[in-house]
Amino acid sequence: MQKINSFYLFNNGGFVCHPGCNFIGDDGGTDTGSAGGNISLGTGVAYNFKDHDIADGSLVELTIGIDAGKDRTGGQYFIYDSSAPGQAHYEITGTTLNSTVNFQGVQTAS
Repeated sequence: MQKINSFYLFNNGGFVCHPGCNFIGDDGGTDTGSAGGNISLGTGVAYNFKDHDIADGSLVELTIGIDAGKDRTGGQYFIYDSSAPGQAHYEITGTTLNSTVNFQGVQTAS
């Protein structure tokens, strides 16, 4: 499983959304991290796990809250490693009730 230090979500959808995170900790329990900032059309934001009290070594999955719409996930898990150079990049497109999440690969965070 690939190690990453954060998620990056770019919004190309006709709605406001915000990134979040499902995670599995060392004890095997599952939880949801707090939501990141709102993202309007044509903008993106990084979701840094350390800012949301997610422990190093947790398995993490992107969640996307869509205002007045159907929430989505990134669909795959990664290992959170604060020293990893990679950031999992995603783009969301579509409408509030019919959106598509596109994984764009792991890139070096800037």
